Amino acid sequence: MPLEHALQFRGRFPDSGAWKLPRSQPVRLSEPLGIGHLPAQRVRRSKRKPYVFNLMVVGDSGLGKTTFLNSLFNAPLSSEDAPRAPLSQTATVDIRPQTYELIEDGVILHLTVIDTPGFGDKLNRQDDFQPVSDYIESQYTKYHECERSDEMRKDIIDTRVHALLYFIPPTGNGLRDLDIEFMQRLCTKVNIIPVIGKADALMFDESSAFKKMILKDFQRNDIRVYPTFHSDERETVAEIEKHMPFAVIGSDEFIEAEGGKKVRGRMYRWGAVEVENPKHNDFVFLRDMVIRTNLQDLIETTHTIHYALFRSSKIRGSVVGRPESIIASDEIYDQQVEGAQLNAKAEMQRKEDELKSNFVLKIREKEQQLREREEALKAKQIQLNEEIERMRMQLDV
Repeated sequence: MPLEHALQFRGRFPDSGAWKLPRSQPVRLSEPLGIGHLPAQRVRRSKRKPYVFNLMVVGDSGLGKTTFLNSLFNAPLSSEDAPRAPLSQTATVDIRPQTYELIEDGVILHLTVIDTPGFGDKLNRQDDFQPVSDYIESQYTKYHECERSDEMRKDIIDTRVHALLYFIPPTGNGLRDLDIEFMQRLCTKVNIIPVIGKADALMFDESSAFKKMILKDFQRNDIRVYPTFHSDERETVAEIEKHMPFAVIGSDEFIEAEGGKKVRGRMYRWGAVEVENPKHNDFVFLRDMVIRTNLQDLIETTHTIHYALFRSSKIRGSVVGRPESIIASDEIYDQQVEGAQLNAKAEMQRKEDELKSNFVLKIREKEQQLREREEALKAKQIQLNEEIERMRMQLDV
C-alpha cells in the first residue's frame, strides 16, 4: 500500500491498488467438491520429480564422518572408486562430491555428499578454509548463471550446499581456533550444523560441560548455526536446541540389544553403545532434524537467505553506486548533489579562465597586428621621403 494512501485514510478504506487481491466472500458448500484432495494432488505431483539434497561434511580425519553418514542414511555411502591420497601428497583440501539415489515409498531423493578430505591435517591450516568457501560460492555462481539464462531457467540442477555438518573433535576444552575461524567465515554462506564426533569418548557429564563451552563460544564469536538463526520451523527449534551441538556416534556394525534385536552400535569391554539410543548419544535427534522435520527447510533457507545474500551482492556489484537501503539512498543522493555542485563550480571556473586567456590572446594578436601596420607605415614614409629627396636633388641639378 502506498504511504500517501495509508496516511490519508488511516486504514478506513480498502486499498484499491492493482497489487492487492480482490476481497473474497466465504461460501458454504452444499456438497463436497473435492477441494480437500488438493494437497494429495500436490504430493503425487511432487513424487514425479526427485528431491535434491546436497550435504557437505567437514572435519578432521578420524572423527568417523563416513561411518556416521552410513548410519544417518542407513546405507553404505562410502565410495571405494576414489581412494584418498597420502597426507604427504595432499597439498590442499580435496573437494569430492558423490551423488546417491535413495528411494523410499516411491519418493526419490538425489543425495549428494561432499566430502573434504585433507581438512585440518596440515600443521598450517590457514589454507584449509578457502577451498570449501570457493566451492560453496562456485555452486551459487552456477545457479545464478542458470537463473539468468532463458534456456536453463526452467530446469535448473541445484548443486548448492544445503547443509554443512561440521565435526568437532571431542577434546572437552571448547572450540579450537580452527573451528572458530572456519565457522565465522562460512556461517553467513551456508547452514552450519555443529556435530561432536566420536561422542562415546566423553562421559555424560563431560559431554554436557563440553556442549555448554561450545555454545558460549558460539555466542562470544557471533557464530550463527542452524537452526537457531535461520530456520523457519520455529515450533521445533526449541526442542532441537536442547541437544545442540549434537554429540553423535556412528557404526557400520550391528550388535544384539535387549530383546535380541539387531541394532547399530559398538561393543566395548565395559558394555555396548547403541547408535539410535537417545540415552547414549544425540544421533536420533540429529537424524530427525536433517531428514524428517527440517530437510525441506534447509533447502528453502539456502535459497531464501544464503543464496539471496549472494545474489544481491552480485546485483549490487554489477551496478556501480547502487544503494542498499532508503537511508543509504538519501545519503548517496546528497553526495551526488554535492559532487555535482562542485563539478559545476569547477567547470564554470575553467570556462572563465578559458575566456580570460582567449581574450588576452586576442588582444595580444591585435596589438601585434597594429605594430606590424605601424612599422609598415613608417617604412612606407621613409621610402616616400627618400624618393622626394631624390627628386629634389634632380631638380637642383
